[in-house]
Amino acid sequence: QHSLYNTAQLKIEKELAPLIKGTVVKRHIRGKIYYYLCYRKGKNVHNKYLSTRKPMKIVKEIERRRKLIKELREVKIALKMLRSIRPKII
Repeated sequence: QHSLYNTAQLKIEKELAPLIKGTVVKRHIRGKIYYYLCYRKGKNVHNKYLSTRKPMKIVKEIERRRKLIKELREVKIALKMLRSIRPKII
């Protein structure tokens, strides 16, 4: 089971790497709607203009990233439990 979770962790981390980080923010400016990608780089928050229409491809990619992060947390918790249960071999 331990190797199964390690493999799952590596697979999820590999799938997460190319996905877009951040969130899509909608702003109303002078009666028009604009969409921005809001993300953190170091301590700074950046906003990148996307378009006047909701960028569904980016929204879906961000949702996929969030699901994978949730899965990764669960895998890491399971690995931690397995390490605590498994007897230490010296």
